Amino acid sequence: MSTLERRLTKLEDAFLTPPVQAFCLLAEPLTGATIEAWDEHRQQIEEAKARGDFIAVVSPVKQGDRPRYDKGVAYFASEFEARLVEASMLPSERGNDSLLADVLKDAMGNVVGPGAW
Repeated sequence: MSTLERRLTKLEDAFLTPPVQAFCLLAEPLTGATIEAWDEHRQQIEEAKARGDFIAVVSPVKQGDRPRYDKGVAYFASEFEARLVEASMLPSERGNDSLLADVLKDAMGNVVGPGAW
């Protein structure tokens, strides 16, 4: 392989956008839920891990009170927090860092001072 071919290959790799990791949002069963509900929840987590998804779990349990953590699972207090993380992982439509950066820049907007009508 010539030097030119190697450089072209590196440039192509640099310009290709990385694939977006799938985002799996799950709600943890309530504390008093049945064993079957917890088994189904654990099964959903295992299936998402097998697919290679980013796993977000909405849980009412505080992180310090959680008896154990699953490796590869992120726990959030609300669906809103989980969706913020998802937006930060999605590509920007305008070339910014992420879709979340696009939304924040739109939210800032332009402030126009008062004018005579």
